[in-house]
Amino acid sequence: MAGLMLKFPSGDRIVVNGAVIENVGRGARLRLLTPETQLLRLRDAINPAAATTPVGRLTHTVQMMLIGELNADDGLAETLTGLATLRDAFVEGDDRACVDEVVHHLQQTQFYQALRTLGRLRRKEADLLAATRL
Repeated sequence: MAGLMLKFPSGDRIVVNGAVIENVGRGARLRLLTPETQLLRLRDAINPAAATTPVGRLTHTVQMMLIGELNADDGLAETLTGLATLRDAFVEGDDRACVDEVVHHLQQTQFYQALRTLGRLRRKEADLLAATRL
């Protein structure tokens, strides 16, 4: 049987197609059979108050599109504009390629893949910000 297998520890919460699900029992394993299901673990979610950097704000917007809290048409235009600006801010080729990859995922409405790629940019942004504080 094909599908995405998820480990779902006790007390963990996930958002599936906009609905919050919490495991109140022991740990469980779930198999997600429906393709293109929008899924986000809440422990991986970015709180809007914590989205204080350019990449963090873009990540939060994509996250909201993923779980259906923001209309994709509205969020895509804003996010693609932000990514164009961000591409100019990152000067290394690998970073720009990462931004291009996010743009590609968003154009294909592959929000989860865009979030994964934005995670790499968030780490790079954190490194850059930490280096400027030294």
